[in-house]
Amino acid sequence: MLQELDIKDFALIEHTCVSWTKGLNVLTGETGAGKSILIDALNAVLGGKVGPSTIRNGCERAVIEATFGQSPPVAAWLKQQELQADELDSLIVSREITRAGSRSRINGTLVNLSLVQELRPYLLTIHAQHEARTLLSSQSQLEMLDGLADPAHKKLQDKVRTLHARRRELKSQLSDLVISEEERLRRLDFARFQLNELEEAALQDPDEDSWVANQQRVLANVAQLDESTRKGHGLLAGGEAPADACVVDLLQEVLSAVERAAGLDSRLASVSDALEGCLGTVEEAARELRRYRESLDTDPEALSGLEARLALLATIKRKYGPALADAIARRSELVEEVAKLENVQSRCGELQSELSAVEEELSAQARQLSARRLSLSRKVSGLIQSELVDLGMERCRFEISLEAVEIGQSGLDRIEFLIAPNPGQPLMPVAKIASGGEISRVMLAVKSIFAEADQVATVVFDEIDTGLSGRVLQTMRDKLVQLARSHQILCITHQPLIASVANRHLEVTKEQSARATQIGVRALDPDQRVKALASLASGQDDQQEALRFARSLMDEASRLGQ
Repeated sequence: MLQELDIKDFALIEHTCVSWTKGLNVLTGETGAGKSILIDALNAVLGGKVGPSTIRNGCERAVIEATFGQSPPVAAWLKQQELQADELDSLIVSREITRAGSRSRINGTLVNLSLVQELRPYLLTIHAQHEARTLLSSQSQLEMLDGLADPAHKKLQDKVRTLHARRRELKSQLSDLVISEEERLRRLDFARFQLNELEEAALQDPDEDSWVANQQRVLANVAQLDESTRKGHGLLAGGEAPADACVVDLLQEVLSAVERAAGLDSRLASVSDALEGCLGTVEEAARELRRYRESLDTDPEALSGLEARLALLATIKRKYGPALADAIARRSELVEEVAKLENVQSRCGELQSELSAVEEELSAQARQLSARRLSLSRKVSGLIQSELVDLGMERCRFEISLEAVEIGQSGLDRIEFLIAPNPGQPLMPVAKIASGGEISRVMLAVKSIFAEADQVATVVFDEIDTGLSGRVLQTMRDKLVQLARSHQILCITHQPLIASVANRHLEVTKEQSARATQIGVRALDPDQRVKALASLASGQDDQQEALRFARSLMDEASRLGQ
């Protein structure tokens, strides 16, 4: 549902912020006051074509921001596009128009205009005079028709959708397998070569390259390591000559002296303990240095083996990496690929057999679904025909046509709403009707029937009542009231009968001076509404007869709303 429309420096509007409500929102005003500019702004913010000429004279940019309430389909779409703002219950779409172009945002995130246009059908439809671009697409019409169906019909839809997805998956698998024998042998030979290379490398540990590199570095510097550890061990525990002084001997001498002193003064006991701990640590370090020195491998062939292994691992990582873990994973993939290429004919036969069974079942289910749609379309066509008669199109013909097409996820039907507004005219798609008034009335009739199935929350009608009067106009009023119970309606009208039933009545005014023209919008209170209705009826808002007529319309509207 549209909650708010904020417009700055667009066309003749300097700045206006319009709040909308549930139900029927009516826009009235003098001819040329600028009512359609609001609809143009709404169309622009939702991805409609605009240019620099829409920027108010003397300004550098126009900014339009529309705030909508979120329906479940809208919330799901936003989540899919990762545009959901957790802290917001509403959806904000904005567009800034400059001389150089325009920028669109959804919930503050800069997006391509095409993404806004994708979002638009979830939010509203606009049915304006002399415009057919917003009429329902064939796919939308099909979804609406299916929306009126019973549970058995919907189960068939689910079956068709599931079978179609499985058929697409099987075809994809077959496409991957169906190659020429020459190509199969070439790919099999190459896969075997790669697998053999990886198996000969005998990769087990994904961190083996780090371990080998460290071992190679040790062996390459074994002489230096031997000398450093020999010297360290000698300084700690004594060298090869008995006269060499060492840390262990010095610590033992110090410990003996401190122990004698501790026997005389107990306060030195902690010092004695610390020295004893140090002596144990130094002796253990000396033993570790001796063991390390004894473990050093000075064999030149060991170094050559490590260098060769390191070179092999580098080659493997370059070809199958970048890491050894990638090469190990690639080895598993190659095992599967070789098996698949070796058994391709058998696997193709299995897939082809399953595909044939799926296609047969899909065709049968799609035909059943089509038969149900045909029956439902005839029923709905009659209902819409009756609605159009009530709306003053007594001599029109309406029909929902079904055309068989290639089976897709929706079945084998392409649907089209057809109408012949006048006798002698052929049935044509609703989207190609020339008359804006007829378009609006057809869409009102369609939406009156499909209200429960239609998930678009907001419907905009621009002068839907043009040329209507008497019983037909009264019928249109009643249908708008009924539709407004399930949808938010935005309606531009010149008819007091239609305006009288509004849940929110907005008046558009134009103020002109010698230098500028500005458009203003205000919500009317009950007293102002009476005057506005009187003005619509007679052209003046202070004639007593017109005022009485306006009050009678308001009273009648109150009874309709009860």
